[in-house]
Amino acid sequence: MRVMFTVFPATAHFLPIVPYAWALQAAGHQVVVAAPPGVDTGVSVPDFHRSVNAAGLTAVSCGAPEPLSVHDRGYPGFAGLIPTIEESERLVAALGITEAERPPWDVFYHFALLTMRNYHPPEPRQDVRAVVEFAREWRPDLVLWDPWFPCGAVAARVCGAAHARTLLAPDYTAWAADKFAGSGERNPMTGVIGPLADRYGVTVDDNLLLGDWTVDPFPPGMSLPTPGVRRLPVRYVPYTGASVVPEWLRRPPERPRVAISLGVSMRTFFKGDWGRTAKLMEAVDGLDAEVVATLDANQLLDLDRPLPANVRVFDYVPLDQLLPTCSAIIHHGSIGTFAAASAMNVPQVVCDTDEHNRLVGTPVEGGIDWQLQCQKQLTSTRTSRYVTTRGAGVRINHQTQSAAEIRDELLRVLKDPSFTKGAAAIHQDWLATPSPTDIVAELERLTAAAR
Repeated sequence: MRVMFTVFPATAHFLPIVPYAWALQAAGHQVVVAAPPGVDTGVSVPDFHRSVNAAGLTAVSCGAPEPLSVHDRGYPGFAGLIPTIEESERLVAALGITEAERPPWDVFYHFALLTMRNYHPPEPRQDVRAVVEFAREWRPDLVLWDPWFPCGAVAARVCGAAHARTLLAPDYTAWAADKFAGSGERNPMTGVIGPLADRYGVTVDDNLLLGDWTVDPFPPGMSLPTPGVRRLPVRYVPYTGASVVPEWLRRPPERPRVAISLGVSMRTFFKGDWGRTAKLMEAVDGLDAEVVATLDANQLLDLDRPLPANVRVFDYVPLDQLLPTCSAIIHHGSIGTFAAASAMNVPQVVCDTDEHNRLVGTPVEGGIDWQLQCQKQLTSTRTSRYVTTRGAGVRINHQTQSAAEIRDELLRVLKDPSFTKGAAAIHQDWLATPSPTDIVAELERLTAAAR
């Protein structure tokens, strides 16, 4: 069968789907990744298709590069694309969102919707229309789409293909859809996908918003409650791209090795690391361990003293190479890093804070004044809760804990064998989940049934 993947054209959205594409391709199916070429920043040439080709997959570059809609003040309806605290709080009250439900709500309203609107503004963009037009021409049997890039659902409906979402994060959109159902409030997702759907004569319904089924790589303890969504469980296989193993990493460490990874997304968009890096460096200073920190110059801006002698800093080291040599990892709570640690059987120290996750933009002369009203990764709360509940690690908070307290927590993870057992239990659950190869036959069956 013909299988079309479509994702928000960014590395963080593409890499998780690569193992699925490989599995389908290895089974003899025709596979393409169709997406816009990337963002026209005015200083760099978009090359998303190169990332696809580097993974051994066929790319279809759709449309011409242009700025993201929420960054283009000249775009029609520009101001309406930016989330506001006022509307968020109104909906929180109207929907009865509890304090415990604020983390998933804030991610849905302030991040997921904003990300979708970048490519789904009130006037359908030429690059997104090109994704739909390609599907109409190529006529795939199955479209697998990124929930934060929902034009894939319209593309599938236009060409008569079966379609399913491939989750890259907990299912915020289906969770929110359940909250809106029967509330009398309009789900903002309808407004996101509505203009593109109207252009192609497609009805916006639950199937368009949530797919025929959902490919779900998250263990039950990390999932959001989404009754009514048909799920296809799959193992989250970490993929970080091809690389050469550095010579120093081939040799076993002489003392316990601890990895520090704080992600690549935030380093791209925000300056500094809110004091988190400085606190972690103080915590590991003098520790009888070799610390390998994958940080760039931006993430080191907060340091007010030289790096500790036991810390080695690299801009990037693939976690699938680094983690097998580590006794623990300190990380920011992203799903990809959690999955890598789970796959490599490594105890985890998860950085999380108590603040709400909100990104607010105010139009100003020449652009947008973005204010990040949090100091955490989007998924850190769910990740830290799952890791600690399973006894595979600890949660730390650089805002409320001293460096000495964080150090004590890390030492506890390194010395207490119960954390190794907890990590092993998560790893066994990971192994027991069907692999991407294992679900190919089910994808074939579901596709035939849905068409």
